[in-house]
Amino acid sequence: MQRTLSRVLVVDDAGLFRLLESSFLKRLGCEIVRAHDGPDVIRKATECGPDLILLDAQKPGLDGEACVRSLKADPALREIPVFVVTGTGGVAASCAAGADVALSRPLESGALELALSSLGRAGHRHGRRRGARGWVHLSDPPGLRRGRLKDISRTGLFLAIPDPLPLQSQLAISLRLPGPGGQHPLKARGVVVRQVADDPHSHLIPGVGVRFVDLDPKDEARIDRYVNLEIEDPAADEDEDPLGRRE
Repeated sequence: MQRTLSRVLVVDDAGLFRLLESSFLKRLGCEIVRAHDGPDVIRKATECGPDLILLDAQKPGLDGEACVRSLKADPALREIPVFVVTGTGGVAASCAAGADVALSRPLESGALELALSSLGRAGHRHGRRRGARGWVHLSDPPGLRRGRLKDISRTGLFLAIPDPLPLQSQLAISLRLPGPGGQHPLKARGVVVRQVADDPHSHLIPGVGVRFVDLDPKDEARIDRYVNLEIEDPAADEDEDPLGRRE
């Protein structure tokens, strides 16, 4: 189900505003609300309930990471997707602060629209997700690879994979999902929106969060049935993840 972005809150930055003016959001008539600084972002987010918040972490006078942390610490605002544009060294820090997507300058051609499309479909994982097992086959520009499915929802999935793929990588995804009558093949396109690096001091499983950007309605229905109904997943009885980590 396509999630509509009808209102975007953006810090009053000429460069970002020009990008949005030329993006598909403006062409579709999306309302763009301007804020002046961090406190103004919090105030206007509370007042107008935007569908997306876009921040320039390098804007003078704005502490982008602190602003993101404040948004994600507020129960009334934390579910609003936050998209940060930052410098090359700021992507990891922005994601650690809680940003849903972070891109570094200079933006590659089409990167902004791809990220906005993924957030337009689902700025966060709506509804229930369910733990799962089994291999997911991926096709990306460097070639074919596979990862272990850890959980899935109708808006995306998390894959355990030793070497996380770069953020905004576009993937063709293929897996088999349990359903009435047995295993069903599922194919989709997605974009990498989260990275978890291999850290021996962390309990987190290394891998990537993938947000679906092109999913057939029939496959959406299959995922819904799997997530919401008591369908046994035979793969869940397999040995623990080969990476040897616990979620």
